[in-house]
Amino acid sequence: MKTNLFKNAFIACVSIALFAVVMSGCSKSDTPATKADQTKLTALVDSCTTLLASSTVSTDYPAAAITAFQTVLTNTKTAAANSAITQSAVDNLVVNLRAAKTTFFAAAYGAIPSTALLMGLTFDETVTNNQITTEGKPLTAVLKMGPSEVFGTATNLPTFVAGKVGKAVYLSNGSHLEISNYTANDFEGKNLSIAVWVRPDSTRAGNYIMSLNYWNTWKFQLQEQNKPFFTVTTSVGGTDADNQADNSAPNKAWTHLVVSMNLTTGNLTFYVNGASTMVWTSTTKPNLSGTVKTYATVLPLMIGACTTYPEVIAKWDWVTPPIKPQGWDGFIGALDELKVYNIALTDGQVAKLYKDENK
Repeated sequence: MKTNLFKNAFIACVSIALFAVVMSGCSKSDTPATKADQTKLTALVDSCTTLLASSTVSTDYPAAAITAFQTVLTNTKTAAANSAITQSAVDNLVVNLRAAKTTFFAAAYGAIPSTALLMGLTFDETVTNNQITTEGKPLTAVLKMGPSEVFGTATNLPTFVAGKVGKAVYLSNGSHLEISNYTANDFEGKNLSIAVWVRPDSTRAGNYIMSLNYWNTWKFQLQEQNKPFFTVTTSVGGTDADNQADNSAPNKAWTHLVVSMNLTTGNLTFYVNGASTMVWTSTTKPNLSGTVKTYATVLPLMIGACTTYPEVIAKWDWVTPPIKPQGWDGFIGALDELKVYNIALTDGQVAKLYKDENK
């Protein structure tokens, strides 16, 4: 699993670039006729030094973000101290340090507005008549068994187990939750984020965490190799994307996953344990634009399942009953602190969410 926090790969590239620039600028064939002007660089270094001195791990930034920024700053100072550095090299140091500063600012812990929460389930809520009222918009999440047409009597309602924070819901044998009293427009905006703690029992292609009209609107799941995987269908077309990191969510262990979608900017970002691990853009995924597609059939918002059995029988012409339990897509394992937002969460907001829940 990628554990490099807050674009450490980018920071490493910047550091390499710093020395590459200086070495190329200090060759015998490019010895500067006059000493390079470092006025802008010095002022920037001073401001970055002050910024780091005033930043604390516990309240402002993750420790890894501070360490990464400090590394770039130290490398910049070392490169600038070379007496043979060219003006071109100095100018490039300014550009690279500014970029690192921007990345550092993006890692700052950020609060999520309470109004951004569409729905949340801590799974510590009171269960009445197999129903839970969600946080955010007061929606009704109904505990459901797996379809009898698939599982017969070998199924069960969701149960509750020790979670990452308080209790978690445990799903098996097709058990899941359904929400029918939602407003479709709320969940079909250009900005959407889903955050959840997962503890899968096993590696499966169909470990669905949450879905709206399965892949006809959007879905979030664990794909093969335990990678977080997101699909969205827009007015432009469909997009499938994962975070390109095998075993991101190991079996029998708690992992915090977030997917953040912004169709205005064309960005889709995956986070694992508070860290950005993959960013897709409308260049790498051309259909990350337009608006989220509305599905003609009104289906429940599914938690821990792909869709309903009647939908499969009515619309999936490639499926022939009987469907065996192992062929039914649904999460097997535990979920905790599930949240859906109507904004595209930033690096800092995800980092804070992870910090607050990682108890």
